[in-house]
Amino acid sequence: MSATLIPLSRFIRTDRKTLTILPWSLLFLSTLITGCSIADKIEKATEKITDTVSDVTGNTLATLDDAIDALDRNSASWQSVLQDTTSKLTSDAQSTVRNEVSDLLNRSVAATGGELRCNMDFVGARVRQALVRIRARLMHQPVPAVEPALCQVTPAAVDMALDSSRRTKLEFFGYDFDTTPIKVTLHEGTRTRDVSSELDRLTHYHMTLNLGGNGVPLSKTSDRLTLEWQNRQISSIAVIQPATPVCKEEDHTVLPQAKLTYTPPHTRGDREFNGNGPEVWANAKWINEGTHINFRLWMKAQETQKDWTTAEGERIIQYYTAPPGKRIDRIVSGAESTAHYVDTDHNDDRQGGGPNGPVKEFVFRGDRNGDDAGSYTGVDVTFNPLIVRLVEVTNCAPASAIKSIERKDLISPATVRRLQPMMKKLQP
Repeated sequence: MSATLIPLSRFIRTDRKTLTILPWSLLFLSTLITGCSIADKIEKATEKITDTVSDVTGNTLATLDDAIDALDRNSASWQSVLQDTTSKLTSDAQSTVRNEVSDLLNRSVAATGGELRCNMDFVGARVRQALVRIRARLMHQPVPAVEPALCQVTPAAVDMALDSSRRTKLEFFGYDFDTTPIKVTLHEGTRTRDVSSELDRLTHYHMTLNLGGNGVPLSKTSDRLTLEWQNRQISSIAVIQPATPVCKEEDHTVLPQAKLTYTPPHTRGDREFNGNGPEVWANAKWINEGTHINFRLWMKAQETQKDWTTAEGERIIQYYTAPPGKRIDRIVSGAESTAHYVDTDHNDDRQGGGPNGPVKEFVFRGDRNGDDAGSYTGVDVTFNPLIVRLVEVTNCAPASAIKSIERKDLISPATVRRLQPMMKKLQP
């Protein structure tokens, strides 16, 4: 009888999940270290530990994937999706992810607020992004940056003709204001001034900018305030002076770009659909980022029976950039296209699309002989024209902002009378 001495590091892993299992596993190992073939027994015990960790991780990933899928289909259902996700993460080894999802639920509920400053679809999109980040951390993959997002600015413009006691602050409502620095710049003709020190982050979804006597020094030369993140403008607020005109607007048609091909990564199963579907979903959206339009394409193809081989992912590209001095007020053409079907053969499948959304036609590749997920299964999309409303951003006040402050009685009667003729000339 002989014993083989092996390093303890061979079977003690230092990752967080395994540490939760080590106490009982070491007790189990101690009963094995008697008799022959100690190394073999330790090896088998180590494999059991690894398998257990792998199962927990796999179950957690499946739960997160289900939540992300649900939000892709209906982003407004984010609250019930998060509640359901939390209830499924029950094991001690899943506690870290469960706490992250629970915190996300609480943050999202707070962001909607009593006045619903952010609509449900907006919050749903942010929740989905957060779940993708949680999944990436779990898989030790690159984690996408957290970008702050604005839902609403109140007032939408600052009328200098209004009594100063009625224009003491700007309020910003949105999401993830507490995760990254945000810069505020005061523009006065060709001069700029950093006034970020006057920005107060009350919560992760609510900020205020002090415009009072001890705040941002607005003057007769001030024309706008901007919020910037990572050197990119995320909001512009006009300062209306006695001669400030209404911003000119125009609809602009962006001709279709070349087709886009996307092959989502393999995420589950053995890569082979083997004639069992797959069932396929796709969603395509235009996303207005103010200075540019992004195109987001999500696709999922899942085997219709065990082992549920799946390919799933998304691709986001910058599709159109507004010219200098203009911003994209809104998307005029249809903003979303979807497709859903079950593949029944090895042929390409033309689905969905149409003349109104971003996608004119989806052409899917589902099943074939051999491996599918991650290497073959995918989609080609051809585009429809994109129509956007462009608005000037310098030395003028947007019509939408003027309408907003008029509804809230945050514009002087004299300014309303002066701007009315210009407002009437704008297209509806």
